[in-house]
Amino acid sequence: MRTVLMSSFALAALAAGCTIVQQPGAPAYVSSGTAALEVNVDRPGSDYRSFDLASARPEECRDTCLVEPQCVAFTFVNPGVQGPRARCWLKSAVPAQTPNACCVSGVKNAPAEQPQQTGWVGTPPPAAPPVEQAPPPRQPTYAEQAPPPGGWSGAPPQGRHGLELNVDRRGMDFTSFDLPQPRPNLCREACMRDARCAAFTYVNPGVQGPNARCWLKTAVPPPVPSNCCISGEK
Repeated sequence: MRTVLMSSFALAALAAGCTIVQQPGAPAYVSSGTAALEVNVDRPGSDYRSFDLASARPEECRDTCLVEPQCVAFTFVNPGVQGPRARCWLKSAVPAQTPNACCVSGVKNAPAEQPQQTGWVGTPPPAAPPVEQAPPPRQPTYAEQAPPPGGWSGAPPQGRHGLELNVDRRGMDFTSFDLPQPRPNLCREACMRDARCAAFTYVNPGVQGPNARCWLKTAVPPPVPSNCCISGEK
């Protein structure tokens, strides 16, 4: 009788549109419309854009993927993993699955899978290929783009408060997060408050999403001229 009551409660919660809360452990799959939510599953790589979510609901990330033709898969990252808010990564291809309690993933128009509750045995279930169209060529990220011609030589140009204008310092990141305002000083102040931070790079709005983004670094990478960014050392 206790088992029947618990099952009825779970069905009622799903029918009411409750937020999915995954527990650490083996991957599980919850059928949700035209893209099954792969709970406790990460699909790293093949990203073409990412953004913070207004809510901690994986369905919001999934629904964004469903309306973008170039999106064939997605990964929702729980709040507190890549910043204080949940984050959504949209993908132009279908990366391999990796069990990870940080995330909820999915593939557009893929049927729901039912793996064993104790985890995968052998290789993970194969990813379903996209059915709408072949993925477009992968666009380079801001860090992979060639620097603009006519860049400076010697030391990076210094702006106010020691900020390096039009300078990117790529790599050696230990965290990144969106900023509430497009102010490079907010990124610099976050670096000053964190004992791990040795340098930072502020990325302009519209480059890695609608908001400005801050990258904190454990060491000081070499400077690269780029109109996308403002950097600095602690």
